[in-house]
Amino acid sequence: MNISGLKKTTKIPDLRSIKETLTKSEQEARDNVLNIGEVPVTIVELKSAWEDFVLKLKREGRDREYNTLNQQVTFHDDLSIHLLLPNSFQLKTIDDVQQELLTALRLRLNNKNIKLVTEVEKAEHKKLIYTNSEKFEYLAEKYPNLRDLKQRLELDTDF
Repeated sequence: MNISGLKKTTKIPDLRSIKETLTKSEQEARDNVLNIGEVPVTIVELKSAWEDFVLKLKREGRDREYNTLNQQVTFHDDLSIHLLLPNSFQLKTIDDVQQELLTALRLRLNNKNIKLVTEVEKAEHKKLIYTNSEKFEYLAEKYPNLRDLKQRLELDTDF
């Protein structure tokens, strides 16, 4: 059996090196948090930083995140960003990108008090109109004179 033609496999890292890597990244995250101050931020600066982050997502081809964050957004003086979502399915996308977003905004503006508040828009359920009598009732609500006309002409809506 000839083994000289086989490629050399890479070594799988042991558990200690993985833990060291995780510990280093956790420490870097703590250092970033410690270096973030409370520099006063205007709504204009906050809005500009938000738009830059959203455009960065678009450039990176992260369309799902871009479309979710490019919704109805309001900025408040207490440095809270209120994002109104049309449906609850987009909450998962927000959960995935929220930490990255807040870290980027906090680092850029050097203010740890920036927060994101999400709210799902309440959908109005419209009753669908199927039968002739339901159609008549709908139109009669819009045009009350239809009831009078129906009685005068002795019309039947259920035919």
